[in-house]
Amino acid sequence: MAVDRCTCHGVTFARLKEIADHCGYDFDQLADQTGCGRGCGLCVPYVRLTLRHGTTAWPVLGAAEFRALISAPPQAPAGQGSTAGA
Repeated sequence: MAVDRCTCHGVTFARLKEIADHCGYDFDQLADQTGCGRGCGLCVPYVRLTLRHGTTAWPVLGAAEFRALISAPPQAPAGQGSTAGA
């Protein structure tokens, strides 16, 4: 099962990435504009990873996996829209 959206607001990570790219938003600006990450907060690590790596669907990640991915160098633009672990 892939994690691919903010469930509180029903917005996919692909859509969040489009908005961030189009508007030049960082995470906080994106969260302020969409509300994603401001509800239950479960999407926050995934949205941060999406903005960093361009991947829009993630496997359920543990804390150690998240830390490893967030510290990895950003992915090249060719990786946009890809799925991790698929």
